Amino acid sequence: MSPELPLRVNLTALENIALIKQYHLNLSWTQASVDAQQLLDQCGHGDVAMKRDEDLTPTQRFAVKMARAMMLARPLLVIDRPAELLADTPYPKLLVTMLGSLANKLPDHQILDYDWNKPLYQGET
Repeated sequence: MSPELPLRVNLTALENIALIKQYHLNLSWTQASVDAQQLLDQCGHGDVAMKRDEDLTPTQRFAVKMARAMMLARPLLVIDRPAELLADTPYPKLLVTMLGSLANKLPDHQILDYDWNKPLYQGET
């Protein structure tokens, strides 16, 4: 997940997430959107499904990108410098909470950040 992988501005948050399974697994829109909504709900941001990128807060945008990254089963999720995505948010707490809520869908993760930020994650890196 990276700031270099922006959301498609012409799609809603739900469509941005569902598109992954539609494209990679040839899943129907109905099933892909159900899966996408479940991930958004687990991230604690199910209410943003119909919003577009420009209407999302940085925290909501991060949750949508997190859900999008998790749509396919991956052995490892790498989060690179979350502070860049969450500039005005107490991101270590938010990140730990969100990762905890997604633990059943996330086999492993690694947070890459500057050395001076490592203590913020209390063993999460």
